[in-house]
Amino acid sequence: MEWESYYLEATDYYKAALGASKKNTLGNLVIYNVVAMSIENYMTSVLMKSGFIPEHSSISSMYRELKKNHNAPEEFHAEVRFMNRFMNFCSLEPTLEIVPTDDEIKRMVSFASALKEWVEPQLSLECAASEIK
Repeated sequence: MEWESYYLEATDYYKAALGASKKNTLGNLVIYNVVAMSIENYMTSVLMKSGFIPEHSSISSMYRELKKNHNAPEEFHAEVRFMNRFMNFCSLEPTLEIVPTDDEIKRMVSFASALKEWVEPQLSLECAASEIK
């Protein structure tokens, strides 16, 4: 099933972001992008398993889609808005690139972790005790 590939990709991105943030091996801008890919793929996996194809790939639009069809936690709303602060959407005008601080990266990884924990029951997955949290 296609939703499973999105879930597996999300988990790989999540593990990479978690490891990079703990070891400080990549720059914060790279970690931000990896976390964002994880979040996008987790949301896509839930939407696709439910029979919906996301209309847009931004985190905020996917969260809106989740809210329409699932009981997504309201506290995710603030985290989605926080993530959007760093997005550099396509524009003809030059935009200032905002590099997240270490604390902001921790917040992003924490959101990805909370999302992962919410997504797994939505997909009827069992969480192994040895899985990275």
